[in-house]
Amino acid sequence: MAKHIRFIRLEIENFAGVKKQVVEYGDITKLSAKNGKGKSTIGTAPVWTLFGTDLFGKTFNPSPTTYEFDVVRARLTLSADGEEMTFERGIDGGDAVYVINGVPTTATKFKGAVADLFDKEDFLSMYNPGFFFSQHYTKQREQIMKYSIPPAKAEVLAEMSRTSPDQKLKDIKLNPAAAKLDELMKKHSLDDLQKIHGGTGGQKSKLEKQHIAAQSRTKTLQEQLDRLPDAVNATEDMENESAALKDRVQKIFEQIEAAKEVNANRAALQSAITAAREQVESAKARYMKVYNEPIEDTCPACKRPLDEEAVKAVTDNKERRKAELREEHADLVNKHNELVADLASFEEVDISELWNEMRKLEQKRDELEDLIHAQANRQRLQDEVAAAKQAEADTLASLKESIFILDAIKAYRAKEAELQAAKVQSLFTRLKIRLFKFVKTSGEYEPDFSIQMDGKDYATLSTGEKIAAGLELIEVLHKQSDLIVPTFIDGIGEYTGKIAVYDQLITARAVYDQELKIETEVAVR
Repeated sequence: MAKHIRFIRLEIENFAGVKKQVVEYGDITKLSAKNGKGKSTIGTAPVWTLFGTDLFGKTFNPSPTTYEFDVVRARLTLSADGEEMTFERGIDGGDAVYVINGVPTTATKFKGAVADLFDKEDFLSMYNPGFFFSQHYTKQREQIMKYSIPPAKAEVLAEMSRTSPDQKLKDIKLNPAAAKLDELMKKHSLDDLQKIHGGTGGQKSKLEKQHIAAQSRTKTLQEQLDRLPDAVNATEDMENESAALKDRVQKIFEQIEAAKEVNANRAALQSAITAAREQVESAKARYMKVYNEPIEDTCPACKRPLDEEAVKAVTDNKERRKAELREEHADLVNKHNELVADLASFEEVDISELWNEMRKLEQKRDELEDLIHAQANRQRLQDEVAAAKQAEADTLASLKESIFILDAIKAYRAKEAELQAAKVQSLFTRLKIRLFKFVKTSGEYEPDFSIQMDGKDYATLSTGEKIAAGLELIEVLHKQSDLIVPTFIDGIGEYTGKIAVYDQLITARAVYDQELKIETEVAVR
């Protein structure tokens, strides 16, 4: 149900040079006078009363500048859906004054009471036909769009997939891009999907880097593979031959170790024989020394001749020592002979041939192992190259998937923008609205706003054309917001077209050499 605001009475005092004026509003209230007599001031007073601004929403101080004054006051009585209310704003001794229905109040409560009635931008746009166009384009777009419901997801997806103008929505089969989005949007919003796949930290950016890295790894591994010797098929026979050679080498090694043990034992015996021979020679020398000792017949100390018994004792001692040395010599000779006999059982083994044979076998086995290893290395690299190519292909597939999704999002947003723009445009007759612009660098549609009438930008329109544009916009805003407020047209003499408003109309006309005249009419309904 529409909210209906009507002005009943305006009382101003010392307001922008107007010392005192009362306006009783009718269905049509006509203000006429020569310039400077308060037409625009009377049109501005309701806005200042409600919002403290001028007709274009700018901060405004209506204090007179040409004479002394005590108080500035503007009091507006209006009805909101039939309920009468009075708002008063003033400046008393430099202090702001706020009154609602005769009761002083605070600025915050005053502002809240006005906001409960209507949105400020909506009111100003519908009261002053020029206000809407004075806003920044983003505010204009926001105001037009806040009442516009975006097209439903199902409608956008269907329109993305339309193949002919006469297709009914129920007969349209979703194309791959639309079907993909339909699936993904069950879990994520379109904005979230854009964040997941787009932007500097999205999947597309990450996968592009991963794909470059995957390509580089594939190239590096392929170059390593290409540098290997020509492929030789390492058969099972080669592996078996290598194992057999290893067994033969092990057996020869065991023979060499056994021969080394024999030769070591033989060398030890030879060393023992040499030592035994030296001991035999030493024993023989000791024996011959005793054997060659002379039998002295005089005392070595006093040189007196020895008697027969003493000579016999010396002789017996020599014989005894000779017998002992002969026995020692005989034992050593026996020991030496035993060692010589033992040596005969240890025949020296020549291991040089075994070493040569083992080296040849090891060399042959090394050649086989090199071939087997080269083939294993080639196979490993081939496997790594295949895995790298697969990883590269998988990454590329994921990258293409992200690009596909991002392209689908672009197509969705473009179609959504087209449908929404068409929906909003359908509200206008002469005005042409642009809600989106296509950015070539990104390939996407971005929010924008521009307005034209009869192919001309608003800024280039004449005063009368601007009034016409504002009146058409007021009609659209009424349809969107269900709000009805009075409309004030300043400079009505510049407009020659039809005036259609939903309720009260206030006009201001400049008339040569005429004092202020206020006329009211009852509208024919």
